[in-house]
Amino acid sequence: MLIDNSGEAELKRKSVGFLFLGECHIEYPSIVQALLEHGIESQLIDLHDCDSVQWDQFNLINIRECRGYHHHANFLAKIDLLESKLGQVPLTNSFPVIRAGIDKAIYLRELELAGIDLIPTLWLKRQEFVSLEELFAKTGWHDFVIKPTISSKSWNTYRVLIQGSDIQIAKAATQMVFQSNSENTGITELLESNELCIQKFMSEIFSQGELSFVFIDNQFSHAIRKTVAQDNWLAHEFFGGNNACYSPTIRQISWARDIFSVLQQKYGDFLYARIDAIPDNQDLRLLECELMVPRLFLSEGNALKKYVQAINARLV
Repeated sequence: MLIDNSGEAELKRKSVGFLFLGECHIEYPSIVQALLEHGIESQLIDLHDCDSVQWDQFNLINIRECRGYHHHANFLAKIDLLESKLGQVPLTNSFPVIRAGIDKAIYLRELELAGIDLIPTLWLKRQEFVSLEELFAKTGWHDFVIKPTISSKSWNTYRVLIQGSDIQIAKAATQMVFQSNSENTGITELLESNELCIQKFMSEIFSQGELSFVFIDNQFSHAIRKTVAQDNWLAHEFFGGNNACYSPTIRQISWARDIFSVLQQKYGDFLYARIDAIPDNQDLRLLECELMVPRLFLSEGNALKKYVQAINARLV
């Protein structure tokens, strides 16, 4: 007699839901294929269309594909609503990580209070207008970067150069063009409508690049060196930069682990995280952490299998 085990197989089937906002990481198809090879199904779930989702069909919800979250003013409201719907289905990274990780002014300040050396940074609250001249007088920085505390992919990021009475401003773009302050009103609008992170520009980025330390399943996985394209000042592939696998020193790995340890103590478990730094002589200074939707450089770091295994280990 034949026994129909289809119902049992259905119960044992594992499934991961990937929340997204219309744009996925370039490596997402490879992740889907690798999960399938482990018997794990995947599905994209538009964060704006969550009301009709049957959440208990999933074993895990992954937030990492929600790229462009900074363009959605109701992103956190959607996350809050999602928390009430998931029930026992876990979300990774967790709700506390998301609420802190969305805003540089939250997690970077907490890391700074914990004794982590940031790139010299100044914070401005929304509508706390300060002129560029006043910023220079307050910091003494002739070269600095201004960006919203909630942003991604260098959105609305500006570099300011001050030489005497001459102020030059360039907005992050594929081709950087500096303009005099009188010709650029975007910076004024930014100062008036966003909470801002203002950081001293580190010229070491031209010679040494930016280092990214990737953690998977709460463990250091690999490091990447990102370089700056000619005629640019942002170490990002979107702006012409290059990424390459990097072999960090024991001291550099220890530095990144110390920061990650603070993050763990504050927010708990991490499926993934990325810590970005710029070398400063023999030391490293923290630029930012990517805790929600980071590019993990899984291909460059030969870490796709490790990432998929970490997801599989979290399936309930």
